[in-house]
Amino acid sequence: MTEDALAYFKGNIKNNLYYYKDDNTNWIKTVYPDNPLQEFKIKVNDFKMDMTRENPSDTDYYNVKILYDKLRDISDAQATDERLWVGLAHDCLFEYMQYRFNLKDDAFSEDRIKKNFFFAYGKKRSLIRHPIARLWWIGRLTYDKNAQNPYYAIEYLKKDFQTKVLTLFSSNFANNSKIARVFLDSMRIIEENGRVVTRGQYRELIKYVNLLSGTTILDYLPKEYLQEKIINHYFKQNK
Repeated sequence: MTEDALAYFKGNIKNNLYYYKDDNTNWIKTVYPDNPLQEFKIKVNDFKMDMTRENPSDTDYYNVKILYDKLRDISDAQATDERLWVGLAHDCLFEYMQYRFNLKDDAFSEDRIKKNFFFAYGKKRSLIRHPIARLWWIGRLTYDKNAQNPYYAIEYLKKDFQTKVLTLFSSNFANNSKIARVFLDSMRIIEENGRVVTRGQYRELIKYVNLLSGTTILDYLPKEYLQEKIINHYFKQNK
């Protein structure tokens, strides 16, 4: 989306509110005749997000893979640009946004549109609050090109995706792919051993790794060693 178009749509949510229930995006060029969308410089084949679940939030785990696979070649700089995610939300992913937030059925407000279709917070927080940007950035953080299953680290995020992701990105190691993958995979291993990591335990484990990162350069630790420390800490605290 162009800079001028972004300013227009963000500043006129109230006037355009009920267009967000429309079956298509034709209204966008009607209310803003000067082409609001810019052509993306990286070629991306058409794709559809998973919209098959009764509870739309249950698709987040699957849509990380779909979206990141298609947009893996964009740079971090491009991926921090609000115009990219707002443009996608108002164009090829408009139907997905309606599905994800039940816009066809639920009553909705100006505030709800602002917080989900646009960046409504500071840039860093918005990247993980915006529903499309969030999917890409968790893919960016956890994708392991050297693994047979490059998405092994998000297995733990199948349930309660949004809460776990928002909590993870509040950690000191949120920008470190290696540590984030080890941490999430440790959660998976714990649960495969018959435990359920509660939200409180999850937050406590993040605090533990934050403390470790303050006294140790975690990047230098072997993956298996760090994973063992996290898992042992969990079982020590939760006998």
